[in-house]
Amino acid sequence: MSAAVADLEMLQPVAFTDVPAEFERLWNIRKGLFPSIGGMRPVGTTVIIEDVAFPIARLAEATVDLQRLFAEYGYNEAIVFGHALEGNLHFVITPDLGRPAEVDRYRRFMDAIAHLVVDKYDGSLKAEHGTGRNMAPFVELEWGAQGYELMRQIKDIFDPEELLNPGVILNDDPDVHLKNLKPLPPADGIVDTCMECGFCERMCPSQGMTLTPRQRIVGIREISRLAAAGAEAEKVSLSALYDYQGIDTCAACGLCATACPVGIETGILTKKLREGRRDKGARRVAGIVADHYGTAMWATRQGLRLADLTQRTVGPGTLEAVTGKVRRLSRDRIPAWSRSLAGRRFVHTKRQAER
Repeated sequence: MSAAVADLEMLQPVAFTDVPAEFERLWNIRKGLFPSIGGMRPVGTTVIIEDVAFPIARLAEATVDLQRLFAEYGYNEAIVFGHALEGNLHFVITPDLGRPAEVDRYRRFMDAIAHLVVDKYDGSLKAEHGTGRNMAPFVELEWGAQGYELMRQIKDIFDPEELLNPGVILNDDPDVHLKNLKPLPPADGIVDTCMECGFCERMCPSQGMTLTPRQRIVGIREISRLAAAGAEAEKVSLSALYDYQGIDTCAACGLCATACPVGIETGILTKKLREGRRDKGARRVAGIVADHYGTAMWATRQGLRLADLTQRTVGPGTLEAVTGKVRRLSRDRIPAWSRSLAGRRFVHTKRQAER
């Protein structure tokens, strides 16, 4: 096997191995290519990954042609990887889709890719992933007018009202992949490398209640975009919604970072935003509590015991009504009592401390 690649120019000699620790290290390098590009790309650029397939016998030649297109269209950061035994190649580029000139370059590049795959190699514009809007304009090029019309007829039979994934696989608009593009404006250095892949979402405790880490980043990017565009009214309106949806309900637990390809911990941004909206008085109080945490916890337990005693004396409904009114008068600075709280749940015993 080594003899087959002996004449190829390599960065280092090729060595095949059957040692698990060694090929696991090589696989980790391969898996790290995509997040590495995502983490190193310039702020404001978008990570676009596509997968195409070529006849295996011509895979090496096709790879060289792909690299030539990267150079021709100025995508010097592009990388290629994939599954050679299936003739499947992934390529990754990072265009700035917030600039018209970049969108035009991207249009020309995708046209060139489609014609290279279809016309020169009779390959497939999608290898292992779904077509999507990015390749939808080129389905007819790959399958021909007759084949495309047959797909249209089947679609019309089962989905005459275009309710299922409208325009995602079949789309008659040749420019659909250039429309409704979402720029990724700079928002904060903590999250600017986010690719919005969504890998973090399954880890987030607030998923399904308010926002996920990806959605929090999308929200703060939109607020930043509105601020940069001078759309103050829209920015204020979105920021008001974001306070609860994005900031108040974030657990700031760091679980999102465990699944993020580029290691972003959205909770760090949340803590920064929380700090920024507190005045000097609030920060001073927080500092005092932090410096006397044991005393603060003791006082909290006593307060909960007193509240529980009051609830049992005057009734939970009365206490809820009174504390609810106090909370409103204090503009939500003083917490309201809920009958679901009970002082005995907060009794801290020596036995509990030893567990």
